[in-house]
Amino acid sequence: MSVDYSVEDGVATIVINRPERKNAITVAMRGEIEDAFRRAQDDHEVRAILFTGAGNDFSAGADVGEMGGGGVRHSLYKMRHLHRMARAVAGTNKPVVAAVRGVCIGMSWALALASDVIVAAEDARFQFAFRHIGLAPDGGAAFLLTRYVNIQRAKEIIYSGRFVSGVEARDLGLALHAVPSGDVQAKARELALSFAQSPTVALMMAKRQFDAAPAQNFDQALDFEANIQPLMVETEDHKEGTTSFKEKRKARFIGN
Repeated sequence: MSVDYSVEDGVATIVINRPERKNAITVAMRGEIEDAFRRAQDDHEVRAILFTGAGNDFSAGADVGEMGGGGVRHSLYKMRHLHRMARAVAGTNKPVVAAVRGVCIGMSWALALASDVIVAAEDARFQFAFRHIGLAPDGGAAFLLTRYVNIQRAKEIIYSGRFVSGVEARDLGLALHAVPSGDVQAKARELALSFAQSPTVALMMAKRQFDAAPAQNFDQALDFEANIQPLMVETEDHKEGTTSFKEKRKARFIGN
């Protein structure tokens, strides 16, 4: 197995573990990442997810050694597994924090953007390198990038295939934090723990609202929240939140 999975304090940590190849993702690993995210999604004890890479890198993207050959049928097979992995990351309704050090290239940058929050090393090196190998973006890269930056900047990043540092990613809104490399894991875990200690169902519903928003007009967004909020007031965490407010104490959310 080249993907590690562990759970502690309500946080599932998913680690791409192939540091000798800068955590380049093989076709088999796509299935492992998909399985890890589905496992976290289905585990009631998991309330947030920390997604990272072993060693000094997040991931160099798809394993170039597996590119080419096999004809159209094999290419379709690889794309199917890529998309299943991407959907598993983007589709979980639990908060996902991506901790990025070193390189984060191609499909791996798309996976990071499919997370909720990116904590990047200041010297991290993000890149959509598709143009350098004669490919169009995949993994939802173009779609995800345009959710964070304007269309001209997205085109410039993809058309040029240049590197984007962690500091620039933060300044462009592509990462929430840019910190020294040695602080990335601690900062990312701090965020993941804060999400895990939050009212879980409320964050899940908020995530659904954010996911739905780009395809909605204002009235549709209001209708959507009108269907959600009556359910929220019946949760134990809502009752705890209102009670703790009245009692002037910190809320103890249990995720129900």
